[in-house]
Amino acid sequence: MLEKDMFKLCGKVLSEIEGDVGRIVIRGLCEDDRDKLIEFYNSLTEESIYSRFFSIIRNFEPYVDKLMSEGAIVLVAEVEGRIVGVAEAVPDGKGRAEAGVAVLEAYQGRGIGSRLASTLMKLAGLFGVKAVYAFILADNPRAYRLAKKLGFKVKEHYGDMMLVVLDLA
Repeated sequence: MLEKDMFKLCGKVLSEIEGDVGRIVIRGLCEDDRDKLIEFYNSLTEESIYSRFFSIIRNFEPYVDKLMSEGAIVLVAEVEGRIVGVAEAVPDGKGRAEAGVAVLEAYQGRGIGSRLASTLMKLAGLFGVKAVYAFILADNPRAYRLAKKLGFKVKEHYGDMMLVVLDLA
């Protein structure tokens, strides 16, 4: 993946979900989504932030700026123009990418995280990623079930965290 590749998906609708909250659009991130992405992360509860980042983050601007400059594949789920979910695959320079998914609490349980993650895995393979890995807290059964459903295998345990890997080659 190259930095310029990230925005090839800009605005491209990759999937849609019809639900009780209306039409949920899964699309590629655009450069002008920066502020909306920061607002999304700032809207997560401390529990969701910890589940995704394994620490409490108060200022997401540096993270979003780094994410947008590293050539990551980033997908967003939107409802009426508001980002309600994000999936990202950040390349590690070795043909692999670290994946992460987050969905606002009010939108969880509607298949958004699952759709984001499955779409992300398909795109990662198309962008030349050979394997995707993620770290999951042992007490996060939703994340574990999703990883298992997508074909991830537990590679290692690190205390209260596990490393899961999906071979795309």
